Amino acid sequence: MDDDNSQWDAEVGEAIANYVAEVLGETASAAPFSLPQFVKAVLTERLPDSSSEAQEAGYRAIKRWWTHTNEQVRAEAAVRHGFTYVPEPRLSGGDTGNDSIDVLHAELEDIGFLGELAQIADMQLQNQLEYQKQRQQMECRCRKTDATGASRSGTGRANPNPVRSEGLGRYLLDPEALKNLPDGGRQVERNAALHAVCTEPVPYAECRDRGTFARIREGLGARFPHATAVIDGLLRPLERNFEQGRAVISLRPAILVGPPGTGKTALLRAFAAELGLPTSQKSVAGSADGNLFGTSAGWSTAMPSIVSSTIARSGILNPLIILDEIDKAQTTHNGSIQECLLPLLEPGEARRYHERYLASAVDASGVNWIFSANQLDRISGPLLSRCDVFEMPRPARLHVRALARSILRDQAELLGLHPAFLRLTASDLAFLEESFDRHRSVRVLAELVRQLIDDNARKTARVVM
Repeated sequence: MDDDNSQWDAEVGEAIANYVAEVLGETASAAPFSLPQFVKAVLTERLPDSSSEAQEAGYRAIKRWWTHTNEQVRAEAAVRHGFTYVPEPRLSGGDTGNDSIDVLHAELEDIGFLGELAQIADMQLQNQLEYQKQRQQMECRCRKTDATGASRSGTGRANPNPVRSEGLGRYLLDPEALKNLPDGGRQVERNAALHAVCTEPVPYAECRDRGTFARIREGLGARFPHATAVIDGLLRPLERNFEQGRAVISLRPAILVGPPGTGKTALLRAFAAELGLPTSQKSVAGSADGNLFGTSAGWSTAMPSIVSSTIARSGILNPLIILDEIDKAQTTHNGSIQECLLPLLEPGEARRYHERYLASAVDASGVNWIFSANQLDRISGPLLSRCDVFEMPRPARLHVRALARSILRDQAELLGLHPAFLRLTASDLAFLEESFDRHRSVRVLAELVRQLIDDNARKTARVVM
């Protein structure tokens, strides 16, 4: 039976080859067939000077057409593009389609057209972002002609809320308010960073590269393989803003909820680092209002709020503030952190937020807020309604190796070493996998990795000695 099939395949192949030679006029000058060369020839002819995305889409279209087309049509297409084609033996399944090469050409033309539209849209977006940047630079130069950066009205008083572009804004809405502080603003002047953001235009952190989002998904997905849905959820508002021509990094207020040790804070810090976004992090477990939102100037204990101190330290209007364990924040006679956060999460109210330390209104609408929690039932309804909520899942055993590599990189960075200097043996990784089901905690895993690194270092030292 096998001999009969082989003979039949050979006869069919010869018949198709004769058909190609006789009907299509195959010449001896045709090049030997090579599928990669055929693909290259079709793409060169149909998608010249196209983007890499269009070339990739074209490649997929050719591959799909080729795998679903019968041998006779393949032979016709190969010869039409100048190749000598020897038909393959008949496959057991598939290869039943008879769409001609013209059908493929039409699909490639559509891909090329859509690729050109995408390139035009991308150029328009980049031009819009460049225009905004130039406008921001011009506005900055104009504002610097005034010592306070504020425009003057006919009465000679400073306009407390000058028009600003997206790239520059004002934190303290009325810089003249510093003079009304108990000490005439001298306490603020001694804090050079805070004084600068109160009296000069302040920039926003921006993202101007579309590829940033893909790099973050790939990089953080490798480091936190159990949290890809969370990463995607955090990135989605940024991508929408970018598509609308806004480069300013503006995150939706969010709560990451999950069991202890799932890597919530580590993920958020890594996410901010990938964006290049300055970050303040504070655990509010067991805390009430306290000093988190500042104390009034003039008192011996006067201090700025976490909003003012973070903006002053970062020098931008949209840093990220991470408050850990927001579900464990307390409510006392001093106030409630969850209640105090509400006006800061409403853009309209945050644009004229009363900063106690400065005794004046500031624009805190650009500040990004993300909270972590173990449970949602201890978070107030008003706070929940202002935030996106993402569930941080527990990692599984299959994630251990990727998490261990991430922990090694973090530990090497902490020690100022190249990651190659820290390594785990195969037996180390096997131990981490076998023990993971007993704790399922990234925090415990990190401690075990650190212990293994120390043990390996001691063994190496003994060998050297």
